Amino acid sequence: MGLLAISLLDTDMDKDAYNCISCKETEWSNAGSTSCNLRLVEYVPFTDSRAILVMVGTFILVGLILAVSALFAVNYNTPVVRSAGGPMCFLILGCLTLCSLSVFFYFDKPTNTSCVLRYFPFLLCYSVCLSCFVVRSFQIVCIFKIAAKFPKLQSWWVKYHGQWLLITGTFSTQALLVLISFSFYPPRPYNETSWYQDQIVLSCDLNLAVASCSFFILPLLCCLCFIFAYMGKDLPKNYNEAKAITFCLLLLILTWIVFATEYLLYRGKYIHTLNALAVLSSLYSFLLWYFIPKCYIMLFESHKNTQKYFQGLIQNYTKTISQ
Repeated sequence: MGLLAISLLDTDMDKDAYNCISCKETEWSNAGSTSCNLRLVEYVPFTDSRAILVMVGTFILVGLILAVSALFAVNYNTPVVRSAGGPMCFLILGCLTLCSLSVFFYFDKPTNTSCVLRYFPFLLCYSVCLSCFVVRSFQIVCIFKIAAKFPKLQSWWVKYHGQWLLITGTFSTQALLVLISFSFYPPRPYNETSWYQDQIVLSCDLNLAVASCSFFILPLLCCLCFIFAYMGKDLPKNYNEAKAITFCLLLLILTWIVFATEYLLYRGKYIHTLNALAVLSSLYSFLLWYFIPKCYIMLFESHKNTQKYFQGLIQNYTKTISQ
């Protein structure tokens, strides 16, 4: 009887030697190993040097926005500010500031709240920024080209404040889409375990299929900006903001192409730092290439910031197209 028990035990041991036991999701093992090891949990803390650099860059951005806002307020009634959009400039600057808040939520351990705030401010406020630039491009083209051919469209646009209707419509549509998509499937903490067997990368799970409509509005607005920018490529220099807007959009698109490429090749913990950097670059592109040149004119080329100078540009342009 004792020999039979020993024989059965040996048979079970031989059988287990050829059966693999799966490790838990939080564990890993080398090929052929007889034990499981705990995976290393990876995330970017606030004290990380790269995170600190990105956050410092964000604070500098907010400081520059405040300085530009103050300069624009002091020179509010000058031609440069009026041609840049007047009150719309402050809406853009305010939205850029609110967008910058999302940068801080890419760091530290993700929570339900931080995952939502990574995307919500940027999607909502950046849509408003882009809609403002669509309006600016259209208004300039409308003043010089469309008004003569379609006077009723020009009168309707002025009478019913078309620019604010478009911005309000974009904001309302984007807010509705984001709220609906986040209600069904909000961004939530997610453990990335498929890319590295010995690591768990703490991330946020964003269902792109559910949120695709809210993301679709951003490239749609970019396309509209390009269309109106192309239509206004030959306008007077000081009124031709289309070139500045086009350059901002090219930087924006290039930034996200680089990030998307990196995202396809790398899913380590620093992908969140790169995402935050892409958001920050998107904000800097409009501040540096749209607002800063106007600040330069107000500070160092004040002779160009006069009604007489602007009227001269318009008259020269009118003579050119009439010939």
